[in-house]
Amino acid sequence: MQNEGTFTVNKKTPENTPIEGTITSTDMVTLRRDMQQEKITAWFASNQQSLIASVIVLAVLLIGISLWQEQQRSQQESAALVYLKATNINDEAQRDALLDAVRQDYAGTGYAVLATVRQSNHPDVAIQIAALTTLMGHQKTPEIAAQARLDLAELHIGQGDIAAAAEVLKTRLSKHYEQVRYALLASISEDDGEKATWLQKAVDAESHDNDLLAELETELALIKAAQ
Repeated sequence: MQNEGTFTVNKKTPENTPIEGTITSTDMVTLRRDMQQEKITAWFASNQQSLIASVIVLAVLLIGISLWQEQQRSQQESAALVYLKATNINDEAQRDALLDAVRQDYAGTGYAVLATVRQSNHPDVAIQIAALTTLMGHQKTPEIAAQARLDLAELHIGQGDIAAAAEVLKTRLSKHYEQVRYALLASISEDDGEKATWLQKAVDAESHDNDLLAELETELALIKAAQ
């Protein structure tokens, strides 16, 4: 018989049960997700005012763009109506008034350019010069600007204002317009040597007019033969 004082209990009690291994991988994933959600929630809470302000700014910007686009459409439509009315009027004074209105009131539209082009063929030389001078400054339409410069030079030559023509022709143009510019410079040159130089440049330039090229070659040949 065992001594009652030395009796021991070998059963494990719940308090002695180890806790290692009781947290599974699923528990860890859930824990991480909860922590991330808490961080996101905290970030939104701390930046709530900034986010609201950003949303308001974005909404105002979108509304502003929409209004601007609508205004542009309205401007185009109004300019088109005035321009078409001007082209259908026989009275010269009324037509000029409407074309002036298109140029002044709808300057940012393509119809303002069309109105200016139309006035560049006006019987009044002063109006032609003013219109061509305006067209020369159109940076968004370099082709129209180049042609306006050549037309203005020809107009000055026709009016006998050689100095004004020479001033207009000082500006170099793209290769597509240089042949005509050289030809006009040759036409106002009084010295045969200078004229031959401009004619040679015109002959060597890119050509889009075979008839003009033939005339230039003939004129150059005649000058060289006379020298």
